[in-house]
Amino acid sequence: MADGIEIVRAGDDQLQAVVALAQDWRLDGVDPDRASRDGFLVSDYTIDDYRNRLSTAEHFWVALKGKEVVGFVLAYSDERLGPDEWLNHRVKSTLGAFLVIKQVCVARSVARSGVASRLYHHVLEQWTASPVIAAAVCEPYNEASAGFHRKLGFEELTRLTPPDGRRRMVWVARKPRETLLQAQYAIAVDLYKHEDNTNWQKLNNFFYITAGLAAALGFTLGAQQDAGSAQDVSRSLASIVCVIGLGSALAFAQMLRFGRRYLSARKRCAMDLEEVLAWHGGQRIVGRGTDTEGNDWLHQSPTGLIMALLPVLVAVCWAAMLIVLVVR
Repeated sequence: MADGIEIVRAGDDQLQAVVALAQDWRLDGVDPDRASRDGFLVSDYTIDDYRNRLSTAEHFWVALKGKEVVGFVLAYSDERLGPDEWLNHRVKSTLGAFLVIKQVCVARSVARSGVASRLYHHVLEQWTASPVIAAAVCEPYNEASAGFHRKLGFEELTRLTPPDGRRRMVWVARKPRETLLQAQYAIAVDLYKHEDNTNWQKLNNFFYITAGLAAALGFTLGAQQDAGSAQDVSRSLASIVCVIGLGSALAFAQMLRFGRRYLSARKRCAMDLEEVLAWHGGQRIVGRGTDTEGNDWLHQSPTGLIMALLPVLVAVCWAAMLIVLVVR
């Protein structure tokens, strides 16, 4: 390598150096405040623990500078977890298969020179079977670890407190699967179309109900003029129709308001998935032109706003009619 660093599979003759590096960053041997600024804390493994992992871990690599071990990474799948790994068993029972990067450590002499990143990349480039997770002590907040994992494309998954009382932040890296993304995009678009059709069906049903109530009101008002002594009853029935119409209009206004918000959420979801697909060679369709100046209406369609306001306008008409009947 150009910088003299070579990454090779760990061997028994390098375990003493691995233990020495790990001891320098033990959980119970380093000031947590200093570690949160300068590096990572690792579990207190013995040389026998590392020796056992030589044959069981899918990934146990050391970084060599000449013959000196200046870093190492230990990672293995969920099928090779130890019985005392509470946090990893918790993640497995909840989410399924993964590869856990159990430890990564570099010598202070090569800190912040990219050795840890190269060790991580060496693992990530070779492992495609399942997501990769890594846990770091987060109380106090480990700034070095958080920045390191975000730079490598990890996302915060959750925070858990194992029996040892040290709260951990669990990071996850997942390689996008294009077939899965395409299927999810199709589902997102179908949900968007379904909600759009549902909103139009709501508006259509509202018009049917309003037309029926308006006909009933007209019939009642006509009967009021012809009934003579029964005018009070007809006026009461007309008022009831107006109250029903007002309540129906307000109810549909709320349904269309939240339907419009749900529609916008589904549209944003489709646009987010479209961005990922565009990264892999696809084209933007739903999100095309949304960032262009003057195209804000592409985010919130005026049609949806008018659709939600129509029942409000009808509600005002019903309220006005009710006031007229009461005053008369």
